[in-house]
Amino acid sequence: MAKDYYKTLEVEKGASKEDIKKAYKKLAKKYHPDISQEKDAEAKFKEINEAASVLLDDDKKKKYDTYGSADGPAGFGGGGNYGSYSSGGFNPEDFGINLDDIFEQFGFSGFGGRGFSGSRNKNETTVYTEVELTLEDVYFGIKKEVKIERNVKCETCNGKGAKNSSDVIKCNTCNGNGVVIEMQRTILGSMRTQKICSKCHGTGEQIKNPCSSCHGNGTQIKKEIMEVSIPKGIENGVTLRVSGKGHYDRQTSSFGDLYLKVYIQKDEKFDVDGSDLYMNLYLNFIQAILGDEIEFKHFKKTLSLKIPEGTQPGTILRLKGKGLPHFNYEGYGDLYVKANVILPEKTTKEQKDILLEYAKTLKDKSVFDRVKKIFK
Repeated sequence: MAKDYYKTLEVEKGASKEDIKKAYKKLAKKYHPDISQEKDAEAKFKEINEAASVLLDDDKKKKYDTYGSADGPAGFGGGGNYGSYSSGGFNPEDFGINLDDIFEQFGFSGFGGRGFSGSRNKNETTVYTEVELTLEDVYFGIKKEVKIERNVKCETCNGKGAKNSSDVIKCNTCNGNGVVIEMQRTILGSMRTQKICSKCHGTGEQIKNPCSSCHGNGTQIKKEIMEVSIPKGIENGVTLRVSGKGHYDRQTSSFGDLYLKVYIQKDEKFDVDGSDLYMNLYLNFIQAILGDEIEFKHFKKTLSLKIPEGTQPGTILRLKGKGLPHFNYEGYGDLYVKANVILPEKTTKEQKDILLEYAKTLKDKSVFDRVKKIFK
């Protein structure tokens, strides 16, 4: 007999997707095996996951409504369940359903009762800092010195936190688990909640005679100047990860990572767009009319650019492969040069005479008359 998924989720056949989501969320709270007091909670939870996996999938729902099976006329192929109770991998988050808000009120760290994993409180081991680069640094790549402050292993106690190894004992409050389980009365009845042990702060250990240098932390703050290799072509805002250069964690006897965010100074000469560079080139009107070959400094090299005869103001000239190195792959961007034509503010009598002679050669005689009138 075909399963009635609408009945399983306690909704009408014409229910909207939002109504189905609400119904699923309500039943998940009621039957999730980690918090439910119902005898058949696990079986019911499987059923509502199977129903939701079909009714929330447009294609499966269409086949189910037509043929009574999510696989169409060939026969029913069940949708799966979720988490440790799942065979098909149904994930409510794929359909915009977040159950964390339900379970967090009972002291769980996330959906599926993951708070009962027994894992200890993990210390924050990541160090964050910033570095500022010039455009030349980006073009060539650079080894940059950065100042950081991080926790390192205490040299006095070698990271143990105690004078002697025998002074480190198992926490008698949490029995070395780092967490304690408490019973709490809720609307669903008596629930188990998990909290970080207040005695050992999640370490699972107690120290009888703390180290005089680190006071039982096992770490000491150290200021360092570290040399970091910045690859060429790095882009503004990119964060680099330097493995093993973060804080020391006594629980795992390992170092976290350093995250270095890159900022690039604004350059006086070039504007930047990805790997492409843009610059202004200023020409006099003779160069624009007759053409020329211009040399200009490009980082540590000198480039030559041919100005075509009759170049108009605002013309963009492209130098292929003369931009910045691409980040994470081979090659370079392009350099775009904008031609800006500068007109003289003053001219001598000799220059005016020459311009008048030039104006006489123009086909449009009105231009000559206007120029002559201006000079007079």
